[in-house]
Formats: sequence, C-alpha cells, structure tokens
Amino acid sequence: MKKLLFLAIIALMTLTYACGPKETIFELTSDSVINAPSQGGEYTITYNLVTEEVNTIKAVSDNKEMIKSIDTQTDGCIYIQVAENTTTQSREATILVSYGSKCFDVTVEQAEKTKEPETPVDPENPVDPENPVDPENPVDPENPVDPENPVDPENPVDPENPVDPEDPEDPEDPYDPDGHIINIEANQLFGSYYGANSMGNSSLYWIILSKDGIVDGVATPNSEYFRLDLIGPAAADENNIRIPDGHYTLDIENTFNDFSILKTNNTDYAYINNAGEQISTPFTYAELEVYGNSIFLMAVVEDKEYHVSFNGDYTIDYNQLSETISSLTSDYEINLSNCTGTVKCYGDYWNCGYCNWGIEFVCDKGLNEGTFLVLDFLTDTNTNGASGFEGTYRSSGFMEEDPTQPAWDAYKFIPGFRLSDISNDMLGSVLVEYIDGIAVEQAPIYNGEFTITKNSNGTHTIVINATDDAVPGHKITLNWTGVLQ
Repeated sequence: MKKLLFLAIIALMTLTYACGPKETIFELTSDSVINAPSQGGEYTITYNLVTEEVNTIKAVSDNKEMIKSIDTQTDGCIYIQVAENTTTQSREATILVSYGSKCFDVTVEQAEKTKEPETPVDPENPVDPENPVDPENPVDPENPVDPENPVDPENPVDPENPVDPEDPEDPEDPYDPDGHIINIEANQLFGSYYGANSMGNSSLYWIILSKDGIVDGVATPNSEYFRLDLIGPAAADENNIRIPDGHYTLDIENTFNDFSILKTNNTDYAYINNAGEQISTPFTYAELEVYGNSIFLMAVVEDKEYHVSFNGDYTIDYNQLSETISSLTSDYEINLSNCTGTVKCYGDYWNCGYCNWGIEFVCDKGLNEGTFLVLDFLTDTNTNGASGFEGTYRSSGFMEEDPTQPAWDAYKFIPGFRLSDISNDMLGSVLVEYIDGIAVEQAPIYNGEFTITKNSNGTHTIVINATDDAVPGHKITLNWTGVLQ
C-alpha cells in the first residue's frame, strides 16, 4: 500500500467569506455541579438550544467507571446514571456536552461509602452470633476457609494475589481487560498552529498529550504520548492561541472539515522504549472533546481504548507556513547507510495508462532515525510490470490545464506534490530526514532525473541528480548500489 506522508504544513490560500446562519445558542440551564451520594442514582442535565444548524448533541465522561450511562435522546435533557461508589474515597467526573462548536461541562461529585458500625461482641463469649465461628476452631463449616491456607475452594481468589481467574483484572494495573480501557491523566500539552489563512476560515492545529513523557522538548525512555492533527476554526487571538472548543472526531477520509481529527502520520499513539526508539501505532477510532482548558481524548489503539484527560494551562506555538514544501537550505547528498530498499509494482495505480513503480528506503530504526526516501515513477504501457523498472526517469512536471496533476508520461518520475491545495499530505517522490522521531529535513524530489541500473551480481545502482521545489532549487544527489528487496 502506498504511504501518504503528512509533513504538518498547510498550503496558503485566499480567505473567502460568506454569509452564514445565525449564531447557535447552546447553554446549560441546570446546575454545573451535581452532588451524588455513595449509592449513586439517575440525574438530569438540562440545556437550552436555539440553532439553525443540523447537528447532534454529544456528551462524554472522563470517568466511565463512575458514569454508567449518558442518554442524550430527549430534547433539552440529558439523563446520566451514576454508579455506586463502593470505595472509601470520594470521586469526581466531568461530563463534556457539545453541539457543533458550542459546548459546556458539568462536574459530578460523589461521596465515599460510609463504614457500617461493627456488631458488638460479648467479651465473655467472643462468638459473634451473626458470624458463629468458634475461636478454638476458627474454621466455619458453612464457610470452610482455613486461616493457614486462606483460599476459598468455592471462590478461589488468593488474598495475597487477588486476581480472580474468571475476572482477571489486576487492581494494581489501570488496564481493564474486560473493556480494554486505560485511563491516563495527562499533565503535558504541546502544540503548533499553522495560521488563519491556511484553509480559508479554518486551520490546522497539531497537539501532543502526555503524562511526564517529554522533558526539555525531548521524549524520555519508557514514555508514551498521543499526537493529533486537528482541523478547527482559525484562532481568535494569535497571541494566545487556544484549541477551539468543540467535539472532534477521526476523519478517515481526510475531508478537512471543521472539528475533525485527520488520519495522518501525525495522528497516532507513540511509545518510546528503553532504548529510546519510537514505536507508533495509528488510531482505529478517536474522539476529542475540548472545553476551555479541559480536554478529553478517547482513542482506540489496536485492542485498547485510552481515556486521556487534561486540565490546565497550555501553550500553542504559531508556525508560519512556507510557500514551498522543502525545508532544505543548501544542497543535500542522501545517505542511505543502514537503510533497506524495497521495490514494488503498483500496476496502473494513477489510472494514466502507464505502469507505476515505487522504490522506498527506510533505515533500520524506521521513521525514528535516518533517511526515508520514496521514488515514484512510470515505465510504459505494460501495466503488469513485464518491462521491469530499470531505466532513466525525468521529472514529469505538471499539466498546464491542471497544475495540481503530474503530466503523466512514459519513463517519468512523479514529483513530490501536495495531495490537495489545503494540505501538505504528500504523494510522489519524497525525501525526509528524521532525528529522534522528528522530521528535521524534508523535500520533494521535484526536478531533474534519476537512473536505475541492474548489475551483473544482482544488485542495483541508483543515481539521483535532482532538485527540490525551492526557487532557486537545492541539489539533491545520490549514488547508491545495493540489493532491492
């Protein structure tokens, strides 16, 4: 499958304005704090909604163990079910309620369970009539648990290792195997904002959530963090940038609609192992609720569901966008040491009548350290790949009638280009250099040529003499010989 490379830059475009519907009114009309007793119960949140928009009420809790259910089906009312608190600690949950970009939150505070008074025991007859265990023979025939071996055969849970084999939840581990839920209270939020004119009245925000995982801007070993590309309204104050309030959902198709989480290489769960290597896993599903400085992320990663909450101040940096994709400031010689190259035939991938091939180099540490290089090129009309992939390939350039589309032709390479005019999702021939999981250099292979030669010993030689998309362009060169898998 072809890789879509997202480099967290959005193309500039002219602002457009249009008259829209009247502003939506969405406000809480009941108390913002609900006090619940330890036994729990059902409670009602009421609100007032006046709108011309077509949207839905969404509500999510940061404590699903405490808030058993949330019912939003009745206009003007939200019914919540608070579970019984069986612990001796009070607890709290925040419910974030949203309608489009409007939202409010409600806090539920629940009391701890009170201890029941102990049954008095007669000192002259220390046998509790409600618990008739003979002190001379402390084994109750109706509850035959031997104090020397306190494992009940009817309920084989060892009190020194209290893991029930029928419900194997480790009380010391926050991971719930039944619901596959992991709760994380993040205390770090970092982010970047890419400008009000990046896509009309919307913009891109890139944020990282972590709990003690980043020190002086560097991810620490044995840490984890969550990265998200968000599309939302442009920042109201560029001197104090906030993530816009609202409910964001994972956008599988990357439509770039407001209040969406883009499914890109910058949206994922990342774990840094003890060796400092980054292991990234994309989200299967995700929702993000933002209300002021309260943020709640629900993300499904493989078979786990993460509930990540953040409350506190944060800083979003303003990143000015470049008109070009390339970040190079000088000529660049590609280093493919410790990298592995693979070649694959994609048939008529571009629906242009020519066979498409791709060569990809990834270094041993993956997209964590070293070079990532993609060469995307066309051979001839034998779309089954029968002609092989050796030859000399020159840049296809772009069509005069549509400058966003490569000028498809035989023995041309596809320059690195933006997938759309509002993003830097890239396809084509691309070069990226990584250090500690961060792209420090990036450039499209844009103009020039490269040659692929097959040698008698089974290896291939690739020679690149190309430039990036800067004006004037920076030279990008390579002379590599090795085995393509």
